[in-house]
Amino acid sequence: MTASTLRYIPLVLLILLILVQPLEATTAQEWFTSGNALYSQQRYSEAIDAFTHVIEADPGNAAAWYNKGVALFKLGEADEAIAAYEVAIGIDPRNPDYWYNKGNALYSKNLLTSAFTAYDVAIQLDPSDVQAWMAKGNVLSDLQQYDEAIRAFEAAIQMDPENAEAIFATGNAQYSKGAYADAIKSYAVALQHDSKDSKAWYNKGNAQYNLGQLDDALKSYEMALAFNPKDGVAFTNKGLTLADLGRYDEAVDAYKGAIALNSSDLKAWKSLGHVYVSQKRYDDAVQAYQQALRLDKTDPDTWTSIGDVWMEERRLDEALAAYEQAVGLAGSDPATWAGKGKALHALGRDGEALASYEIAISLKPQSAQAWVGKADSLSGLNRTSEADTAYEVALQLDPKVSGVWAGKSKNQVEMGDTTGALQSIDLALMSSPDDQRLIIQKAKTLAGMGRGSEALEFIDKSLQNMSGSLPILDEKARILIRDGRSADAELAYKPVLNGTSDDARVLEHMGDVFGAAGQKSIAERAYKGALAINPNMTLVTAKLDALDQQAKKTPVPLILIIAAVPLGYFLARRQR
Repeated sequence: MTASTLRYIPLVLLILLILVQPLEATTAQEWFTSGNALYSQQRYSEAIDAFTHVIEADPGNAAAWYNKGVALFKLGEADEAIAAYEVAIGIDPRNPDYWYNKGNALYSKNLLTSAFTAYDVAIQLDPSDVQAWMAKGNVLSDLQQYDEAIRAFEAAIQMDPENAEAIFATGNAQYSKGAYADAIKSYAVALQHDSKDSKAWYNKGNAQYNLGQLDDALKSYEMALAFNPKDGVAFTNKGLTLADLGRYDEAVDAYKGAIALNSSDLKAWKSLGHVYVSQKRYDDAVQAYQQALRLDKTDPDTWTSIGDVWMEERRLDEALAAYEQAVGLAGSDPATWAGKGKALHALGRDGEALASYEIAISLKPQSAQAWVGKADSLSGLNRTSEADTAYEVALQLDPKVSGVWAGKSKNQVEMGDTTGALQSIDLALMSSPDDQRLIIQKAKTLAGMGRGSEALEFIDKSLQNMSGSLPILDEKARILIRDGRSADAELAYKPVLNGTSDDARVLEHMGDVFGAAGQKSIAERAYKGALAINPNMTLVTAKLDALDQQAKKTPVPLILIIAAVPLGYFLARRQR
């Protein structure tokens, strides 16, 4: 918020002097008149000189000291202005304007308590001073004393019911207090006075968003943009609202609108990455996050978001590297430690994962998600009893926490309680029926119990409600391969091969599954198919090379091995 406007004392005939070039002054009165004229022409330095001449001739002239302070403040000389105001107040302590403008100068230096005192004295001297009441309200808002601020603004409104600025400020204080419904009412009244006030529309939208009134918030942001199309923040918040409504394509357009106005908008780039993740457009998400990192390499949230994407892509080493960057930047943030633990657990490094989760829990003991991660790590270390206890803690903290029932189910399998495991996974699926990880886990559990046909039937039923989820298809293929049905496993990917560039990723997944199963020929054919579509898939090239190397691991004469060593060394150096 900003302090209210300055005031200075005009003299008789000042209006006639505004456009007059001051000539040579000789008396204090002439210097005073000249100073006022110069001030009106925004020639503040010359006005200060004129008022200084008055003070030299008449040190007890409170108005000269005051007007000099006003001119000094206009030049940004707040300390000198305060000193001049204090001299004026010492001479004439009952002039409310002196106290009011002293408050403005103190406010500009963020000396809020002193500014409050000055405004309060101004109000005591002139209780009908609307500007002083508003300034007092601004200070109280900055001091987070919102109830008192609202009372100050309401006093101003009582004296000036048409004061839209005071009504708007009341809404801001109510918003900061968390009284969003009251804030919406205040902004609505302010908009009755000025329906084109883009800030009022924007703030009203924020209050509606916080109340979950997403459709209304969207309309308010659109009104804000209608009256101020260059408001990048309104574009970003419009994008957030659209994303929450599941209108992802429109959200992308909104974020791009914000970026078009300001390519350095960190929040817009990060939000764009988030919505790409929601669309499972992981490559686009990484590009958006990388752009955010170009703007701020020290933002731990962005590193954590990149780590989350790599986890979705199962690029675990890269995910771990991103989380470690986040930990290095924000070692006291439990989310960064939990992210690192998640990557370590996925890499099978459960001892290190457990240590990371312990740190996350020490920083935030009420984090149910960290307790789930701890339990997962304990389960991975075959400490099943301790894991079960940790899952129970997570459930007590938040029965709906992501992954708790899934983790508990896995742990129950390790404990030999397959019936309980299925019950746990079914409970998880009740709250998240489209969670592909839960679907995969249930299929694995059924297959592990020798109920492969049920697992395949469950997968097919799940895929009817989902648009060809690759991880679920991968699990279906694994089950078929284990049952000796490799041809059927290969055919499982056919429905999602649509003749577009997306086929490259499908074929990569297919190659991964068959490669892991030792079915080299099918894996090789899939990888080559992916590269035919997109030759720039360097990771696929590396996987194909690894298959070739694996095939070449046959006994050879010792002399050939010895001869190959220098050649390998030379090639390695050349590659580096």
